[in-house]
Amino acid sequence: MKSNFILGLGLALALYFANPADAQLRKLNMAYTATSPYQAVVVIAKDAGFFKKYNLDVTLIFMGGGSLGIQAMMGGDVPMIIADGSAAVGSRLAGSDAVVIASFLNTFPYSLVSLPEIKRVEQLKGGRIAISRFGSAADTGVKMALAKAGLNPDRDMTLLQIGAQTARFSALQAKTVEATIITPPFTLTTRKLGYPTLLEMADQNIPFQMGGLLSTRGYLKSNPDTAQSVMRALAEAIHFYKKEKDASLKILARYLKIDDRDALEETHREVALKVVPEKPYPTLAGIQTILDELGRRNPKAKAMRPEEFVDSSLVKKLDDEGLFDRLYKR
Repeated sequence: MKSNFILGLGLALALYFANPADAQLRKLNMAYTATSPYQAVVVIAKDAGFFKKYNLDVTLIFMGGGSLGIQAMMGGDVPMIIADGSAAVGSRLAGSDAVVIASFLNTFPYSLVSLPEIKRVEQLKGGRIAISRFGSAADTGVKMALAKAGLNPDRDMTLLQIGAQTARFSALQAKTVEATIITPPFTLTTRKLGYPTLLEMADQNIPFQMGGLLSTRGYLKSNPDTAQSVMRALAEAIHFYKKEKDASLKILARYLKIDDRDALEETHREVALKVVPEKPYPTLAGIQTILDELGRRNPKAKAMRPEEFVDSSLVKKLDDEGLFDRLYKR
């Protein structure tokens, strides 16, 4: 009886001291706006335990598109979202206090693929190129990439609004268009089917604020510790994404619903290793690109500075502490 009493007392004490620790977890809703390897960092942070490491109980919510994510954030449903910078810029121009606080992609990630008989970008003159929708990052990216390659996208070809990546590639296969843009892991599929890659936009390194962490200045002011903990978790998740390949591929396979090892390898190589920055500073040059594009239609954008749409303080704090140097052992 004495031993049973001691055992019971021990269990009771264990439960007593365990519950307060669980209670310290701060609950947080966070939205991601695309099932994409460029937004996978937030999924890795959750699945690999980095949010929990910093006492965060994060619920990830999928919202299809940056505009929906922004609406939810401004409505108070989620304090942070993963979306491209244009969503924050557009919302801020409309009067919100949305701000970009971290970046997971600072340039256009697209590959321009074409019909097998087209071998050079110049051969697209007079042709048709499939994009997702007008005004999207894909639309802007194609125009800027073609211009950098020496073509005039407004005069030399026709851009068609086709929709999702699978629909665009179907249009290419049907020869409704001569070219389209795709991202990993679909790049591997197109190569295997014999469709050449004319341009790798990431190699052009055109500054553009794509996938990033967005919040509001009001939330950052009211919840500085939680916001900093989120940034710590994401910084470690980026390192994990880059350095723990096998574990990252397992998470990607579940998240992207892909079981093709070659496709997953391609995704890791082209995304985690090639374009996701070690230090996730928002890119002022990338915000300026967005402002320049919006300025063609919205005079208000011309008067704004990129610094007004960015808060880099959370990333800088980690940088000043030497976190990135320790992670990557510089």
